[in-house]
Amino acid sequence: MIEILNVSNKDTRAFGWVQDSSSVKSLCDVVAVFDSESEFHKKLVDEIIPTIVLEKDGKNEMLEALKRIPLKLKYKLLTGTAFTPRADSRCNGIIQASVKGQKRPFIGDWPADNFIRWAHAIGFIKYNYADDTFSITQKGLELTHATDEKERETLLINAILSYPPAYRILSLLKNPDEKLTKFELGEKLGFTGEEGFICYPVCSIIAALAETSDTNERSKIRSDWESSSDKYARTIAQWFGHLGLVKTCRKDVMVQYGHKMLSDTLGAFCITPKGERVLRNINGNSKHSKIEKIVSYEMFATKGSDREYLRLRRSIILKAIIENKNKASFLKIQKVLKANSLDESIETIKDDAIGFVNLGLNMEIESESILLKDTIADFSIPMYKDLTVKSELSKEKDEVRKQLKTLSHDYLSLMDLAFDSAQNRLFEMKVMDLFLNECGFYGRHLGGANKPDGVLYTDNSIETNYGIIVDMKAYSGGYNLPIGQQDEMKRYISNNQKRDENINPTKWWTEFPDYLKKYYFMFVSGTYKGEIADKLNKIYLETNVFGTAMPIVKALLVADKIKSNEMNLQDFERGIYNTEYTILH
Repeated sequence: MIEILNVSNKDTRAFGWVQDSSSVKSLCDVVAVFDSESEFHKKLVDEIIPTIVLEKDGKNEMLEALKRIPLKLKYKLLTGTAFTPRADSRCNGIIQASVKGQKRPFIGDWPADNFIRWAHAIGFIKYNYADDTFSITQKGLELTHATDEKERETLLINAILSYPPAYRILSLLKNPDEKLTKFELGEKLGFTGEEGFICYPVCSIIAALAETSDTNERSKIRSDWESSSDKYARTIAQWFGHLGLVKTCRKDVMVQYGHKMLSDTLGAFCITPKGERVLRNINGNSKHSKIEKIVSYEMFATKGSDREYLRLRRSIILKAIIENKNKASFLKIQKVLKANSLDESIETIKDDAIGFVNLGLNMEIESESILLKDTIADFSIPMYKDLTVKSELSKEKDEVRKQLKTLSHDYLSLMDLAFDSAQNRLFEMKVMDLFLNECGFYGRHLGGANKPDGVLYTDNSIETNYGIIVDMKAYSGGYNLPIGQQDEMKRYISNNQKRDENINPTKWWTEFPDYLKKYYFMFVSGTYKGEIADKLNKIYLETNVFGTAMPIVKALLVADKIKSNEMNLQDFERGIYNTEYTILH
């Protein structure tokens, strides 16, 4: 049963997705915290907290809370808070004290939060919306009362596979001959087309690795370049690694990036024979029954101003399917949404259905309906205010979704990234991915000191080919193309015209082939403000090079037309020259 629960207020909790916490032993200790009869709980109360927590950091409050019956623990008391600087951190949370850190006898508030999320996501503890507390479930008690390792391992495997994203990851790895990187796993996980489920393009990673031979820089790219979805995928694969269902391996990856074929070796994951056997069993083969899937309202969206709206919409869709005996038409779902004050298109409902599959639910999306083949555990939809108000960005995204004919809706996430300056590098990579892999341009993402963000060019015939110097800006309030950025673009144009390595030793212009005779410049951002046309015209007057400032929505619609063969790259050039994208002069 999916219950709509009216609550007076609600704290924002990031349930449903876990990053970086992978120690199964530590997870078992965290669950044991909530069982007042467990050996670890006794050790925590008698030894650990008295030793490592100071009175000023809440030692007495923690001990009192841990001795209450029934045992219900407040979120903040569990995770504690952060210290600045981190080097001066002290232990001020129960879960911080429950897990040993790499350098200290406790962990910080962020990993503590992730252990809570993990235990909650796989059903060992439950959350009480009314008072912002957690308590142990029957499944959690079975784990803490397990008498041998084999029993404990079985309970852990079944619990983890009741978590849809974990089932999704193991299913993607089902072929024993196939190795998948965290990027390949991440791009097939969660709801596409939005900020919380974006992954780095593999081709951009390989291109970045190909550009440097520095060992430290290559290691940094491999370890640090990952989005939220990539982290989720890696973390889940590591859970399976600890349980012997998945192992790490190396994968030789070859990609076409612009006109070049590039290759490198990345870390990857592959299924083990034990993992194959477990996957067969949980799919209901032989004497084994299917595992009930655990979902939560919070897992249906993670970022953005509309996340509560998206969570509500997707919860209602799932509720409509389940209450219609696990099968409902798109029209039926649309009516149920409207009855709950959510006016949505069939295209949006279909995208959410694809998202449910990527989430790890066993669904069949038919021409006019959705069939759910899983049993879903009960969960609540907390209604603490009117969640039916959709943001202007989501409204615009829905309008663009309706207009896209062939372009993957995954690119709708660019509409989120374009306004998030914290993710500028990922925005740059995804924009270049759009033009290179969907429109047929050649070129590459560059970035770095004294280089433009990217270059694009055509390779159709000598007479009509052209190149584009690209600058991309993720900016929250609309990009006004300040004088510094105008001057920077002028320098890039001048670099390309003079091609003197004494002026710019990076020689980035060598990415353009020698046969090009015509060049343009292009800015790509979410939206623009100020006298953009005048600023672009000034660049033109000083360089004699035309350019455009393309809003991200226009970029998506143009890319869709190119992919649909409604326009070609010569039409694209005419659009720049004839000011179809932004008025130049």
